[in-house]
Amino acid sequence: MTYLDIVLIAVIQALAGVLPLSASGHFALFTGLAGDPMAFAAVSVAAHLGMGLGLALWLWRDVWAMAVGIGRMVKGKSDPGGRLFLALLAASLPAGLLGFWILSELTLPHGQLLAAACLLGFGVLLALADRWGVTVRRIEHQGMLGAVLFGLLQLLALVPGVSRTGIVVTAARLVGYERRDAARLALLLGVPALLGLGAFKLWQLSSQTVLIFSGDLLLATLLAAFMAWLAAGLMLSWLGRHTFQPFYVWRIMLGAGVVALNFLSA
Repeated sequence: MTYLDIVLIAVIQALAGVLPLSASGHFALFTGLAGDPMAFAAVSVAAHLGMGLGLALWLWRDVWAMAVGIGRMVKGKSDPGGRLFLALLAASLPAGLLGFWILSELTLPHGQLLAAACLLGFGVLLALADRWGVTVRRIEHQGMLGAVLFGLLQLLALVPGVSRTGIVVTAARLVGYERRDAARLALLLGVPALLGLGAFKLWQLSSQTVLIFSGDLLLATLLAAFMAWLAAGLMLSWLGRHTFQPFYVWRIMLGAGVVALNFLSA
């Protein structure tokens, strides 16, 4: 695998994974990017870990508020940062356990046409939710039950083309979250999800081959961390004044184009 391959995989993984575009969907459509499956898996693991770190760096204020809040709650004091931490914990633990079982025991559907159909279908859902969703709720209003449901919804992203960020944003807009808060919620949920998935895939990979931690993997980790940090900042800045339109338009156009080509070539 060349340095260009590593850069492309890390950049696409970070950008399409952080933005509501679906990295797995893009890799399913452009299969030439995967190259050697084992090398691709190693770079993908490094990219997932880097993305989690990059999001944590961008969201450092929330991370710090949660750390301080935990200390205050241990002392018996109510704190919004502590409540946010508990909500993320409630979202992450059930989803993580169920995701571990799914990845260990089940064979997930895959394929170019499926990825294209999911890009198209869930892109349309995002468009409808963004257009019809009211903007009355903020992340501070997040309750425990809603957090668990948001966490479980992320498991749909195991199907290529769905998008973890996209499905959380869609659901959040449907229940009334403001656009920036919907995206911020998805990014916060992404930190434990990406770090957990990266750690699980690293464990899986280590059982299949002898891992060699090289400069290539360090490059993928650092590049993915930077691109995730950049993508998070640009998306939240954009949503301060605009809608999710560029993201769902790209999904719909790409998905519809691939679906059309598949039927025309059949």
